[in-house]
Amino acid sequence: MEGNNKLRDWTHLSSWYKKQLNMCTLIVTIRTVLWYVMSLAGTLLILVACFTDRWLHRPLVMKSPTDVNLIGNTIKNFGNAVKDGVMFDLTTENLGLFEDCTKPEGAFFEGECVPNLDDLQTIYTKWDRDVYPHAWRGAILCFTLGLFVCVLTDLFALLTICCRRCICCSVFTVCGSLQSFASILFTLGLIAYAAGWGSKKVSEKYCGENSHPFVLGESCQIGIAFWLALGGTVCTVLASSLAIWAYQSTRSQKAEELQSQGDRCICLA
Repeated sequence: MEGNNKLRDWTHLSSWYKKQLNMCTLIVTIRTVLWYVMSLAGTLLILVACFTDRWLHRPLVMKSPTDVNLIGNTIKNFGNAVKDGVMFDLTTENLGLFEDCTKPEGAFFEGECVPNLDDLQTIYTKWDRDVYPHAWRGAILCFTLGLFVCVLTDLFALLTICCRRCICCSVFTVCGSLQSFASILFTLGLIAYAAGWGSKKVSEKYCGENSHPFVLGESCQIGIAFWLALGGTVCTVLASSLAIWAYQSTRSQKAEELQSQGDRCICLA
């Protein structure tokens, strides 16, 4: 009887040890690589978009005396501003997600702009729409939280090469759910930023009186950073959709066969 109990314990221990080995098997497939790349692309695009001053472009600065269109546009905007009793900012060519930011020395990309802590404190302590549009405050919060979730997901994604399950569920499922949440936050951030175009501060100081929610005035154009954020949102949505697809590729019949044969590093098409 005692021998049977020892045999049963040994069988159970062997089964547990084999399961742990299977969990530590490295499995890389085209689907998982595509998911990794899409996840990183979404995170990087949002990161670059948030730290650049290219959200709005304002062609108001005269770069050469011969640029007749710019001269006419500048004079027109200045005349409208004086007529309406509002003084336009005629020196700011590009506007970022943060109204006031610092361009670091040795920037990695053109337009890189880091927000000032004092400016952030002013934005979230003085709840006055004349200081900063409420919609843009919401956009900053959405992008910040969504970016944090994406970075966390990218760290978890590194674990899926070896560890694909955690306690009760798949790591791919958890990452995909987090990415879906992040994509919702990014979408809300884009909507909130476009809604802020109709604020009094934007219409009077930057884009003209014809600026309304989701409609820019004649003095502003959508900058490259907005499209980068949109591209990052699309990549995050695609990554959340690819998560389950990637997990299924690690559970394919071919992968199971190679694991049963004792392979610890599996690469599949």
